[in-house]
Amino acid sequence: MKCTKHIIILVITLATLGLTANAQSTATRPYEGALQTYTCNGISVGAGYTFYMAANANGSGIYDDGLTGEFDIVSATGTVGDDGLASTPIQWNNGASTHIYYLFLQATFPGGCSNHISIQITPQVNQFDLLSENIPVTNTRSCPALSESDGFNPLASTYNAGKTTLHFVVKREYGTDNKLTAALGDTYDWSFIPQLVVDPNLLGLSNVIISIEGTSSGVIMADVDNRYTVKGFDNEVDVTVSIENAPGTIRDVTLQVTMGAENNSNLSDSDPSNNNVQHTIQIMPVIGGMGGV
Repeated sequence: MKCTKHIIILVITLATLGLTANAQSTATRPYEGALQTYTCNGISVGAGYTFYMAANANGSGIYDDGLTGEFDIVSATGTVGDDGLASTPIQWNNGASTHIYYLFLQATFPGGCSNHISIQITPQVNQFDLLSENIPVTNTRSCPALSESDGFNPLASTYNAGKTTLHFVVKREYGTDNKLTAALGDTYDWSFIPQLVVDPNLLGLSNVIISIEGTSSGVIMADVDNRYTVKGFDNEVDVTVSIENAPGTIRDVTLQVTMGAENNSNLSDSDPSNNNVQHTIQIMPVIGGMGGV
């Protein structure tokens, strides 16, 4: 029997090509919080199988899944079908990074003869992170836009101060990059819920997220819960917002990134402290109109 996992193939491929990748959750080095699926192939059809976790390479020190809070084996037992496969998802929980584990698969024929295989697993502290920044990162303050393309029109019969367009970036770091294994079906899309907060929030003024766009993802549409899902090929997206100018008022614009997650691995955002980014629109002088005698 050969125990395989597409994520393992990803790691081997990167090493073979001499490429460098950010740390990420893999089958043998899963992040705490990750849901990984482990599959063994080439097993005799009709054999019963059992997945179990041990503390040692010789199979001793078997963990009781019902009592161990550091992992959950979702479907430990079954019967091998015509495809010769046995698989189980395993949820790696908080505290798993304090131990090294050995995942065993034991296959047994009805007559009682059995065989087994194992792999070593070293869980890691979750590093998956979503963060937001200004574009460029140093562009934290600006004057209100004063161009016709932004709606500014000082000659209108009713003074129109126009709008200011701002750009933010939301980045994924230490996620699972699937560029080299997309053909194998390994997709690690990530998602988040953005919220635009403007202070002071003056009644009657429009403050909206215009678009969220990634190189491979294109313009992303929100689902019913206002969640935006980014394709795994993209490590960042451009968030464009429109803020209606308010002459005589400083306005602090904050993009809040909430509920960040990597979809397939079930990883959550590990560091909420860098989720919010702020930009200050400085005071525009008030001009009521112009006339003469």
